[in-house]
Amino acid sequence: MEAPRVVVFDAGDEDAAAVHLAGLVDELGVSAPLVVASVHGERLARSIKGARYEIPSPDASVDWASALGADAHRAGCDLVVAVGGGRCLDLAKLATARAGLTMVSAPTQLSHDGLCSPVAVALDNHGIKRSLGAIAPRSVYLSLPTLAASPVDSLRAGLGDLFANPFALRDWALAEERGLAEIDPVAWDMSERSYAAIEPFLEADPAGSAGDHRFLRSLADALILSGVAMIHSGSSRPASGGEHEISHALDELFGGPAMHGAQVAFGCIFSAALYGDDPSVLRDRVAKLGLPAEPAALGLSLDDAVTVLLAAPDTRPGRFTIIEEAALDESAARALVESIWENK
Repeated sequence: MEAPRVVVFDAGDEDAAAVHLAGLVDELGVSAPLVVASVHGERLARSIKGARYEIPSPDASVDWASALGADAHRAGCDLVVAVGGGRCLDLAKLATARAGLTMVSAPTQLSHDGLCSPVAVALDNHGIKRSLGAIAPRSVYLSLPTLAASPVDSLRAGLGDLFANPFALRDWALAEERGLAEIDPVAWDMSERSYAAIEPFLEADPAGSAGDHRFLRSLADALILSGVAMIHSGSSRPASGGEHEISHALDELFGGPAMHGAQVAFGCIFSAALYGDDPSVLRDRVAKLGLPAEPAALGLSLDDAVTVLLAAPDTRPGRFTIIEEAALDESAARALVESIWENK
């Protein structure tokens, strides 16, 4: 799979960006685009000509996306344009796959590395978030005026998702050592570079940089590069390890108490402890960014954290990480949780 084309708009306001995006869609020579937009994406999407518009409801599921894709195929749609946050983009990816089309991704937030990844997270018919293979967008459109107006919590979550990359790579190396995976050096390098790009911004709450287009571009580029690493490897391995299993367990057991990237940053604290690092160092960095650094920040007790840790391996069968390597029983899991948070 090829890396997506990235187009950046930084020459005016969001209304000008909407006209620019519509012009790019026109240049593709399509006549019947399907626009999947969030409420916050309507302004950026409104100038696209001849489009059919769909706004996913809060409970839109994998089945909703599949039905939309099938209907778009029957109706003769010839492109999907997704304009919104992570949930909107992920549902559009699934609809794109079902319709057999290509997709333009126009994020309104920088909350996770799914801007162009071949992975989608969506609700199943039981209301549980699932991580599924999907179609990676061919193009990514970045409207910096739009992104500058996005909630600060989404930026925090985007940084949090990239916290995973160093731990995901350690887990990938561990799996290769056990004969359970094969490392893709190019994807590995991309993952490392995506983390390096945001490392200078990990020492302060991004609230002070939210309107800085240079910061937004750095974060967007890092998230895109992380997604391209997954495209190149054909796996989420370059950016997803045990810390993502923690996030998936939070989704399944507690309904996803925070944004995906925020939960991933919390999960990294478990990974740090299991690898023998001082978890207080990462815990403090996570807290400094305004991300959840302790169970209470997610509305959880220490007992809940133990439950999450024990459930994590079952969320990604076949994925070997430091959590599977540790093979914790309840007593060991409780001792680990207490060593991270009760004795701080």
